[in-house]
This record gives sequence, structure tokens and C-alpha cells, in this order.
Amino acid sequence: MQQVFKYILIAFLLPVLYGTKVYRIHPINGLQVRYLRSWIENAELEINVWKEPSIPNNPVDIQVKDKFQNRFIDFLNKNNFSYSIMIDDLDLLLQQENIESKSFGYSGKFDYYKYNQYSNIRFELSNLERKYKNAKVFHVGNSFENQTINGLKITNGDAISKPAVWIDGGIHAREWISTATVMFFINRLLTDSGPDVQLALSKYDFYLLPVFNPDGYRYTFGGSQQRLWRNTLSINPFASCKGADPNRNFAYKWGEKGASNEPCKESYRGLSAFSEIEVKNVAGFLEKLAKSVTLKSYWNLHAYSQLFLTPWSYTTTDASDQDEFVRISKIFTDVVSRRYGTKYRAGSPANILYPASGGSIDWTYGYLGVIYSFALELRDNGSYGFVLPADQIKPTSEETTDAILAAINAMK
Repeated sequence: MQQVFKYILIAFLLPVLYGTKVYRIHPINGLQVRYLRSWIENAELEINVWKEPSIPNNPVDIQVKDKFQNRFIDFLNKNNFSYSIMIDDLDLLLQQENIESKSFGYSGKFDYYKYNQYSNIRFELSNLERKYKNAKVFHVGNSFENQTINGLKITNGDAISKPAVWIDGGIHAREWISTATVMFFINRLLTDSGPDVQLALSKYDFYLLPVFNPDGYRYTFGGSQQRLWRNTLSINPFASCKGADPNRNFAYKWGEKGASNEPCKESYRGLSAFSEIEVKNVAGFLEKLAKSVTLKSYWNLHAYSQLFLTPWSYTTTDASDQDEFVRISKIFTDVVSRRYGTKYRAGSPANILYPASGGSIDWTYGYLGVIYSFALELRDNGSYGFVLPADQIKPTSEETTDAILAAINAMK
């Protein structure tokens, strides 16, 4: 009876995208990769690319509405693309997630194993500051819609300033697991007395920012139609489309390969480097840390694909610290697999995915000189994509924090 009632709620309370599916395409050679990339750029169908064409044998995930299904399948078959259905009913998956997020609204106690709205996250950060003497809320600035961008600084409480480790999530609004993982990490640093945590806190002060892009993140809680929004919500005076990709907006190789100049593309670079106030504010805060206490490491969390990513993003040329990247990546990929057997691949975005200019890890590495600049693509590898169920928060966060701590403690 409860299950029936649940689906009645789904049917009456939420907007839907009837018949939407997510397809996984398997390009087998460079020609298919290039052809698929060109087709996406000029597609007349209403699609949403979850995972872009990159290299042969890397899957490409594309969301397609019901009315375009037949034409899309015809295109795949005529061009001999191998494909499968990754998500058969995206509508239902989104609606179930929406019901769950409404069912677990703030009730006086923060739930680290649910996807929380930004207002609840800010409230929890303030609660933690009041509860723990070694925790202090820091303010990066305000977003385009004037939301405060807050994080939490965590130390070992000895009042001795140490080099900073920065970890952020939610730079892309729809990647909810990244925010949940940063919140889990905050809680672990404050409550875990184990040797990995205590060693890290003895060497570094941690700055954790759960939601880099609060406007976009808040927007994704507006129902199924808005859940998969990626970018900021700034207004472009020259286009009807809102926002830009904050991870193409940093002032390092801005506007080069892998960043679009079209405002309606998800990889839109923005009007100029640091045109997005959220990016400008975070970069300014990071630069002050680098000049004052030293920024030892920068971590930028995303979803999905289970990847450990190192500079460079904009070029396939190896960075000068490639040997150290390989050493740390081996530590991370080994530790991340220990609890649940989760497998990660490691490499630079330009080599194992595609070139992307104006990204955060290239800026921290290339401009600030932070050797240990990394990005993570968290779970999963293609069953749920961006709509990772809440029951995956705990294992994802556990394995990720294990591996980040191991990598941090191994830094020279």
C-alpha cells in the first residue's frame, strides 16, 4: 500500500519528461569518435550529453526525449554504432529522487546520508562551528543571486598556522554526490580520531567548500525539469541562455580547446575569464591562501566516471611533475578500491577524456604553482550517472575520504 501511495505522489506532484532515456554509445575507433562529436555539435534533436565523446572505447552517454527516440536510434543504426540503454526511464528515477529529497527535509539534525539543500548545508556548517573549537566557517563571497558561499576550515586546534589543503564540491550543480562527499569529509575530520585523520591534521589546515556553485545547486532542487542543470545562473546580455560552465572560466588557457564560445552550450566558457562571480571569488580566496599560509593541495570533486585526474586539462603534453602525479595516483587508486572494490582510472583529462581549457586544476597548478592539484570523478561508472541514489552516499564518501587522506599524507 505504501508503494502504491508513493507512485501516486510521483504522478501528481512532479513535472515529468515522459519517455526520456539515457543511451550509452560505444565508439570503437577515432573515426566514430570524431563523427559522433560532429553530430552532437550540429544535432537537430533535443539531447543532453552526459558524457562527451573522448577516445575510442570510452563510452558516450546521451539523454534523449521520447519524441526523438526513433530518429536517434535510426542515426545510431545507420552509422553502425554499438549502443545500449543506460537508463530506461529517467523520468521515474528523477521523480523518485525528488520524493526522497522532500521526504528527508531538515528536521533539526543534519543527515549526512541524504542529498541536502544548500540552506541546510549552510546551517550545518554554522552548527559545526558552534560545536567544535577547531572548526570555523569561512566566507568566500556571494554568488550571482547573492547567496553566501560558505565553507568550513578545520584544524587540529593547536593554534599553529599550517599549509592549506582545499577540497570543493558542487562546481557543477547536478553532481550532488560531490557535495555530499565533501560534507561527509567535514564530519570525518571532526569526529574521527584515527591515525589517518590525525596525521593529516597535524600537517595541514583543511578548507572545505561543499557547494562551489550555490545558485545552480539550489536550482537543481526545483524538480525533474531542473535537476540536471550544470552551470551557474548568471545573465548573459547577449544571449537568452543563462549561466556558464564554472570549470571553463578560470584564467588559465581560458577560451582555448574544449571550451565553447556559444552561450547555450553546457561547456560555455563565459564572456571572459572570471566572468562568473563564484569563480572569481573562489580564485581570489585561493590566491590569498597561497600567498599567506601556502596552498599545498587543491581537490575539485565531480561526478561521474570514477577517475583521478591530474594536470594538464588543456593539452596532452605531460606536466613537469608527471612522475609525482603517477606516484600519488597509484596511492589513491589502490586505497579507493580497498573497502568496496571500486576501480578508478588515472590520468590527465586531455589524455584519458578530452581537452578542456579554463579549468580549476590547471589554474591552481599553472598559475598558483600548487603541485598537488587534482580532480575526481566520483561514482558511478554508468548505472545511474548524475542521479546516483542516496544509498550510495555512504560507500562513495567512505572510499573517497580514505583515498584522499592517503594521498594527502603521502605528499612530499
